[in-house]
Amino acid sequence: MLKSQQMNLSNSERSWLPYFGKCGRLAMGWACHLNQWRYPILEEIFDSIATTRVRILSEWAEQKWSSLSGISAQIAHDWPKFDAEILAENMRLDGDFSELFVINAQGVTLYSSCRSRVGKNDLDAKAVKLGLADKFLHGPYLDPATGALGATSSRFHDAVTLMFYYPLQKDGVLLGAVCGRVPNDVLGDLIQREAGHIFHESGDNYLFMVKAGFDTAIKAGAALSRSRFEDATFSMGDNLKQGVRTDFGVVSVRNHTEFELIFNDPATGQLHPGVRETIRCGENTFVTYPGYSDYRHIPVIGRGITFTLPGSIDSWGMMCEADLEEVYRFRSLNFRMMSVYLVMWVAMVAVISGIAVIFKPDAQVMAGICGGLFLTGGLVLHRFVARPVGQRLRSMVSVVRNVAEGHGNLSQRLDRGDASRDEAGVLSQWINSLIDNIDRTVGNVRRGTDGMVNNQAHMDVRNKEATAATGEVLIAVQDILQALEKQMSDIELANLTTSEMRQAMQLATDRARAQVTMVQSRTQDIRESIKASSLRIRSLGESTEKIGEIAEVIKGIADQTNLLALNAAIEAARAGEFGRGFSVVADEVRKLAERTSSATHEINLMIASVQDKARDAVAIMEHGASGMEEGLRLAEASAADNSGSAEIIERMFTTISQISMSAAESGSKVQGVARTADSMSAAVGELNFAIASNREGTQKLRLLVNQFQITDVHNQ
Repeated sequence: MLKSQQMNLSNSERSWLPYFGKCGRLAMGWACHLNQWRYPILEEIFDSIATTRVRILSEWAEQKWSSLSGISAQIAHDWPKFDAEILAENMRLDGDFSELFVINAQGVTLYSSCRSRVGKNDLDAKAVKLGLADKFLHGPYLDPATGALGATSSRFHDAVTLMFYYPLQKDGVLLGAVCGRVPNDVLGDLIQREAGHIFHESGDNYLFMVKAGFDTAIKAGAALSRSRFEDATFSMGDNLKQGVRTDFGVVSVRNHTEFELIFNDPATGQLHPGVRETIRCGENTFVTYPGYSDYRHIPVIGRGITFTLPGSIDSWGMMCEADLEEVYRFRSLNFRMMSVYLVMWVAMVAVISGIAVIFKPDAQVMAGICGGLFLTGGLVLHRFVARPVGQRLRSMVSVVRNVAEGHGNLSQRLDRGDASRDEAGVLSQWINSLIDNIDRTVGNVRRGTDGMVNNQAHMDVRNKEATAATGEVLIAVQDILQALEKQMSDIELANLTTSEMRQAMQLATDRARAQVTMVQSRTQDIRESIKASSLRIRSLGESTEKIGEIAEVIKGIADQTNLLALNAAIEAARAGEFGRGFSVVADEVRKLAERTSSATHEINLMIASVQDKARDAVAIMEHGASGMEEGLRLAEASAADNSGSAEIIERMFTTISQISMSAAESGSKVQGVARTADSMSAAVGELNFAIASNREGTQKLRLLVNQFQITDVHNQ
């Protein structure tokens, strides 16, 4: 079952052709009837054209992403240093970019292959945001900067732009993005490669919007690529800039096909059936009578397909079409030869019959006439059928032979002006397409080879630097090993010393502990002696206080006796002679009382002095006892501190042992590094040899590729 039968066409769309004219029902109906056996072949042809173009576009986009990824990795490696040669070199290697530049997170241009654009901040903020998050393809869109920068690999140029954004990161930190600006006509050339058109008069491959994911203002069916009929470069008749005249008005564009043209049928003002059904179904194929009306209101056939380019959030469609009249202009060699043969036979039969009826010649004359007519017929067949076919085949053989020999000119093509409308003409078209594909492939290989040569030159320089650095690393590792061996010797000596120190410290610690124990025992005896002395002194103080009390009693008795003696003396004086003896006694008693009172006073003074000294002694003893207690506590604390010091010293010994083990382990690792450095040095040597071999192979490939003469990209 043909795919064409699945296309949803209304009754009016199936009967829209006029009856007469070059593209009328009669002419096209007869042409399609004669070529209906080609329907499956044409479906395969248009499917192959569409699939190949989509593959070319996807591979082209992936190639751009690969280039930007490499640029991003190079820039991130040296960041914050920047080598402007990175952008310049990649501009030379990839002729599609009109600008390579680096932006920061705010969209400001930090570095650019076009110095005048450094510092610019004219990018779409939404596009910058998406481009910083992930790789993002913005476009096509209008950018005056692209128009000002000029054409690149395409001979056509305007302000329509494709912008590639690739995030620039280092150690997970976002630095900005690497951007690549490509004129949109470069994309158009990929699908409109002129020599690749099988139907060179009317074939057209164009892109249109299916669903806009970024700029929703772009309508479905809007043109996204340059039409082959935009200007007079390839158009055999009217073109869009001059205006395509139809019965329903003039279809035209002012500056470029992109965005200005919506692929509508002029008769309805709605999307023409090919674009409409492709958007509705995701794909569409139609190659049978009566075709469908395109945006020029001309019957066409072809295939539509939808796709999304890597990095884009828009859904695009592509139509690969050709005019119904050109496609079915084909007449097979069998049809042509049989037509000429039948005409000749009819003519010969008519001539022979007429001669026989009118002149009635004899048999010999008739035989001569028939022979002459047959010879004339053969000459006619040779002149108008066989010789043209042979000439076309010889020209094809000549072109193919030049290509097959490897020294041919891939820019040469078979002359389409001489192409017939039969199998030979179709064969010449496919040979042109084949050579065109080889031309494009060899051109890509040549440019890739040039890039490989440049990369190998850089690799050679870097590898020499790596070789020198590896030698320096090897020398440094040897120095480290020597220093480490000396350090290991010192550490081993330190280990022996620490073992002796540990034994001495253990002995000193044991002695200190014994001395502290003895001091604690002696200090306990001193505590008890001080306590007993303090108690005795306090008892002495109490006794002196009691003596003072007794002295006070004696003083009171002496004072009383002195008073009594005074009274007795007074009474004795009154008694006169009789009381003289008593007076003497009373006087002695008084004197004794006075001496007793004086002695008692002295005793009190002495007791007071003794009490003061006893109190001082008690205070001194208590202060001494307090100092002794503090000293004992300090001694005990010192003993405890000595224990802590021992623990610290023990930890120090453990640390030294660990250092020794770590040093031994480091030595082992450094030896491993030395072995690795040796291996790396050997690997670098092998890499140098491999690079040299690869360089020779690349040069051979370059010489082989340069044997072909390819088409200039600006004249494709």
